[in-house]
Amino acid sequence: MHAGSHLAPLSSPESMTTLLLANNAIMLRALSRYLGKRQASCPLTLQSPEWLLTASSAQLPQQPVDFALLDCSSSDADAGALIEALCQRIAPRRWLLIARPEATALTQRAARLGAGGCLLAPASPDLVSAAVALVSAGGQCFPRANMAWLMTRAPAPTSNFLRPGSTASG
Repeated sequence: MHAGSHLAPLSSPESMTTLLLANNAIMLRALSRYLGKRQASCPLTLQSPEWLLTASSAQLPQQPVDFALLDCSSSDADAGALIEALCQRIAPRRWLLIARPEATALTQRAARLGAGGCLLAPASPDLVSAAVALVSAGGQCFPRANMAWLMTRAPAPTSNFLRPGSTASG
């Protein structure tokens, strides 16, 4: 099994597709086995992450993509460009990102763009399978350290109307 292969033929427009974009053959094999048992009726498409940047419009899935896994951790392509291409060209209903451990800004960007989760590489096939199940079901999973910005309180708004000694009037 290699990136670029289709495990199931693309079917009718009513069906939803799962798209796995990764270069890690071991992870792809484990995930395709897991997802094949879980979603026997849904087409499962495997491609490299770089495919997002090079595929023609005719090569993109013609039916809605229910779930996408984007593994940027082993790609030489710009991870930000991969995320943008995924969102603009594929627009999956739910998606999960695998990023390098130092990719805090990328993780935050993915969360802002609607990712359901992010795992830091290296991630075991069992961990990835669990995260796929969680995000596919509508849950979220992000590295706590990378998402601390979500937990910080926004500063209180300041206004001259509230400051003692202000000459402003309302």
